[in-house]
Amino acid sequence: MSCGRSVDKRLVLADTLMWTNPDSSLAILNAINRDSLQGDENQAYYALLLTQAQFRCNIPLTSDTLISKAVDYYSDNHNREHYTRALLYKGGAYEDMNNPVEAIKWYKQAENNADTTDYRNLAHINMRLGILYFKNYASNNLDLNKFKMAAHYYEILNDKKMLMKALHYCGNVLRITDINSAKRCYEKGISIARELKDTSSIYCLDVSYALMYIEDSLYSQAKKYILDAYQLNNSFEENYNYYMLSLIYANQKDLDSAKYFISLPDKSQNTAYDSLLMYKALKEIALCDNNISQYRKFDKQYNRISNSLEYNETIYKLHDSEQEFDNSTKFEASISLAKKKKIISFLIGSLLLLSIVFLLLYFKKKKDSKRLIDEIRKEHISNYNSLREYLEKHDDDFSHLMSSQLNVFEEIMSSGYKPNKVYSDNKITHKIKAIDDSNVEFWNGLRNYLNFRYDGIIDKISKDYPILTDADINFIGLICCDFSDAAIAVCKGYRNTDSVRSRRRKIRDKMKIDGLLDIYLKQLMKHNAT
Repeated sequence: MSCGRSVDKRLVLADTLMWTNPDSSLAILNAINRDSLQGDENQAYYALLLTQAQFRCNIPLTSDTLISKAVDYYSDNHNREHYTRALLYKGGAYEDMNNPVEAIKWYKQAENNADTTDYRNLAHINMRLGILYFKNYASNNLDLNKFKMAAHYYEILNDKKMLMKALHYCGNVLRITDINSAKRCYEKGISIARELKDTSSIYCLDVSYALMYIEDSLYSQAKKYILDAYQLNNSFEENYNYYMLSLIYANQKDLDSAKYFISLPDKSQNTAYDSLLMYKALKEIALCDNNISQYRKFDKQYNRISNSLEYNETIYKLHDSEQEFDNSTKFEASISLAKKKKIISFLIGSLLLLSIVFLLLYFKKKKDSKRLIDEIRKEHISNYNSLREYLEKHDDDFSHLMSSQLNVFEEIMSSGYKPNKVYSDNKITHKIKAIDDSNVEFWNGLRNYLNFRYDGIIDKISKDYPILTDADINFIGLICCDFSDAAIAVCKGYRNTDSVRSRRRKIRDKMKIDGLLDIYLKQLMKHNAT
């Protein structure tokens, strides 16, 4: 808080209301004639507060011109808290201007500048970073880590409203991978919302509960929460809520209700996630209507959007941006930049930036490969004895390629863990080759082997589940060969085992299997074993 004699009292009042009543703060600032403010300090303080008030009142920032004046002034000033805020809201301006990479750079500068006891700003910085990662579908739990830190700081501040919001986001991230932890976050959030009598937040948490159950294909439980939310508002603002209801009713064979709810939203306003749920509902409606051709059409659209979210290049740019800043900060602390000429500083910074980007990409790929190798090491060579016996009796493209793949697996399993001999891992890594779905000879050979060993199991699955694509059948074939997640990831060219688990889940949903896909296939293999 600025409270010196030279600071305009109207600005001080606006600042005191910023968190409890940002609308009033904005009204005070809008009533001030900027020309009446005396001195650079008041001008900078006004620029900071007006930008912050607009951001807090959800008024989109279309330029960083105003907040840049505050950043420039406080960068040479001793008011550390004001400088932290100026950096924070410059990041907010870039976030509003849809430039997440630049926003992260300013958020990270704000975090680096903040005092360790400046809980309010640290909480808000982590919250903004978490939301940025969440909106851009970032992986590696980048968003979850930020939301947890924000919740920690809001708990210290006893800011229940913001704590509830941070917990809500934690639940949204966890609901895909850890349903029990997600429930705990939602339940704590709902408890706070009821304490605050915040029906709007209860509505949002009910919707999130429904989404959590839908993502786990538990439609009856999802229906309870989405209808509770619907009764609170008697309508939905977000399109995806209508698509959830449509999906639930289609799954319950209530075709008329499913078609009614999917017809309500304005589809031109769909976000990528709205469209994902829409096509999921349309697929379920097509199945309920026994229209396989329509199902295939919608499944293709669903997969296209799903893949675009999973492999969004922004994920890696956002992750690299934060890593770049952290590494650059460490480097700058180790040398005295003030003693260097500008041209030398520029060259060093440029070379460092290029080196960091290259190293991040290199080590990320190396880390993923090493993780797969470590997981394959845990397996036993005997898992593939039956397959080996079959391959030795045949001389075709499938046998040659599969034998080569098994040789790599066995080399990894028998090599043991050698921490002082990294070169051996590198040599093995270069031998790992993915098998493309377009390699018809290989996949047909795999199907022939499994049909021979398990009395036509692949033909039976293809006949019983016509909605499965050739790529789905190929994936199922690898499971039937007792391949681990790591081995499947190698064969399919996936970056890590998370992609394997995601693909398995999608196939299970297509087949409408109760329980795990692996257990279902093992029971089928046991029944068909020859």
